[in-house]
Amino acid sequence: MSLLATPFHARAVEANRCNAWENRGGYTLARHYGSIAEEAVAARFGAVLADLSWHWRATFSGGDVDAFVAQAFSRNGAALAIGMSLDVLWLNDTGAVRGRGRLVRMAADRFLLLSPQDDRDWLFFAASLYGVACSEHAPDGLLALIGPTARKILTAAGLDADPPPSGLVSVSWRGIDLTLSRLGLGYELWCDADSGLIIWDRLVAAGRAFALLPAGQAALDILEAESGLFLPGRDFAPAREGFAPQPTPQALGLCSLVDRSHAFNGKAGFLAAGRDTQLSGLLMGAETEIAPRVLTHRGAAIGNILSSRYSPALQRMIGFALLSGSWPSGEVEAGSAPCRIVGLPFLPIGLSPAPTATERATEGAGGPV
Repeated sequence: MSLLATPFHARAVEANRCNAWENRGGYTLARHYGSIAEEAVAARFGAVLADLSWHWRATFSGGDVDAFVAQAFSRNGAALAIGMSLDVLWLNDTGAVRGRGRLVRMAADRFLLLSPQDDRDWLFFAASLYGVACSEHAPDGLLALIGPTARKILTAAGLDADPPPSGLVSVSWRGIDLTLSRLGLGYELWCDADSGLIIWDRLVAAGRAFALLPAGQAALDILEAESGLFLPGRDFAPAREGFAPQPTPQALGLCSLVDRSHAFNGKAGFLAAGRDTQLSGLLMGAETEIAPRVLTHRGAAIGNILSSRYSPALQRMIGFALLSGSWPSGEVEAGSAPCRIVGLPFLPIGLSPAPTATERATEGAGGPV
């Protein structure tokens, strides 16, 4: 299988002195540029630049597109204003989760879906039933600027537009047309492939005064986990195969992403799936990844750990857990490793840092926060 290069690959090659690469979505990407921990921490005190071009981006337009997005996704995107977005799931016919992404209304008759995993066959076939045209944005660039100094870097670079949270705006930046958004952990810059290196160079030049660093995919995984993003393909396996596990929103603790008031594909199966589990965070005493594993409290099973990774900012392992009952007080165990259940997110990522309950929990508070 041949691997693709993103529009920013040439700059990644220059910066990646360790020659640390990985494959995501068919693209060759930097795993890190020297230190995963340094890159993850830099996003909390300064800013990092990261390549998201491997994320699947699909546009749906024309036909009865409002009816399609209302039926296809777990929240009613047809109610969105132009330039705004929703975090959505899409379910299979039995109510199990096939995917998660960000649905954006680009125009009156056009929507864009951004997701870490593609599901083109399922969604494109469904769209065709409504006369909706579908297209992908594989060659285009998508660059993230994450951290508390991100806004200052954009201003220094001459990008004064500031979209609202969950929104995007189209701008002309010194002769280059691009889209600036705030859909994830910071800002995202969407550009055509030919403009990718110019965009990268402008941001790096403006970011020198703010200690801007490039960040690889390993640091992004840490930042997303710390911010409570529970994603298909990384933290759970979506329901793509008939004989594989069929995780429902209830089983994954993702019912907050389902609007029960409107009709959507798989709703009957979703409503019949049973009671909700709770998706929570875990602060762990272990120094190595310990997922998947049963979580116990006083010898009784209370849930499961789905994924775990080391957080340089918290200087300990963190993980996602699904709890089957009420939230226990005090310490719980994963094998012999002591853990503490905390609320999500673990830490804020973003443009206006604020303390979270998890930061207080690290001081020893027990129970839900």
